[in-house]
Amino acid sequence: MDGVTTLERVEAFVPEQCATVEEVAARTGLRRHQARMFRRLRGLDRLRWDPDLALFDLVCAPAEQLLRSVPDPGAIRYLIFAHTVRDLTPSHQAAAQRLRDRLGLAGAEAFALTQQHCASGLAALDVAGELLRAGGDPAARALVVTGEKPFTRIVRVIHNASVMGEAATACLVGLDGAGPRVRSYAVRTEGEFAEGYRLTGEPLRRFGRGYTASLTAVMRQAVDEAGVRLADIRLVVPHNVNMSSWVQVCADLDLDRTRVFLDNVPEYSHCSCADPFLNLVSLRERGLLAGSGLYLLTAVGLGATYAAMVLEFQEPAWTATTSAR
Repeated sequence: MDGVTTLERVEAFVPEQCATVEEVAARTGLRRHQARMFRRLRGLDRLRWDPDLALFDLVCAPAEQLLRSVPDPGAIRYLIFAHTVRDLTPSHQAAAQRLRDRLGLAGAEAFALTQQHCASGLAALDVAGELLRAGGDPAARALVVTGEKPFTRIVRVIHNASVMGEAATACLVGLDGAGPRVRSYAVRTEGEFAEGYRLTGEPLRRFGRGYTASLTAVMRQAVDEAGVRLADIRLVVPHNVNMSSWVQVCADLDLDRTRVFLDNVPEYSHCSCADPFLNLVSLRERGLLAGSGLYLLTAVGLGATYAAMVLEFQEPAWTATTSAR
């Protein structure tokens, strides 16, 4: 079955409770000079962090909001839970199946996608489209959910790069439906950095030295595969790792920084797989997705996976609302 992957609706949720970079540093044992580095060099300010909010309360919030607008939830054949940390629940529990049961999607096949870490959200959109095409039912839909709670220092703080916040998103995926269409998806994984969070020494330095070149290469690939030029992209919708890395990416691409949506970096910091979708919601709320246009989504997962996706908006076809607890 043919059909173009369509992002029919997006919802997002962020906890109401905030913490500054300095407060997170104090709670996680970072030194004051490290907190200053995150603020002054990386451009981080605050993030959402609610210790009393349970994982599934966080993750279900945007999905429940989205499902209220779906005429036939039974049409959702697949529930894909994309997250960064491999194990979010005890070993005897399957997080994706618990999520399916709580959302009342008994007829959906539920599974998690984590292998590409913070790039797993974009991968989940691609997988959802492939599954729907293979299924052959034009009425079928997939629900892609992101969200997690960094529960240890090793996943709360990315060495000298970012501090993780909390957010969750839900995306309804169909084929040839109303909403932005996926024009291309490019991804590359550099397995020599598979240690991810645990990289140290020379491998960590090599990852840092090659980060910008690898990200810009995959962004160019996505643009080329979409059959357009970087100049045709209205806005880059990024992952929110930090400001300084995007300064370098923009320099390498000769891209004006105003064409990268960076407002959420100091507002929410890096929220694992949720970043591109959370940013889409923010853009919608500000009226910045009006009319037709091309948008380039990006994500990088430690491990190391670089991903980029071109979305084409023809007309505004969905609304998205960020809610807060």
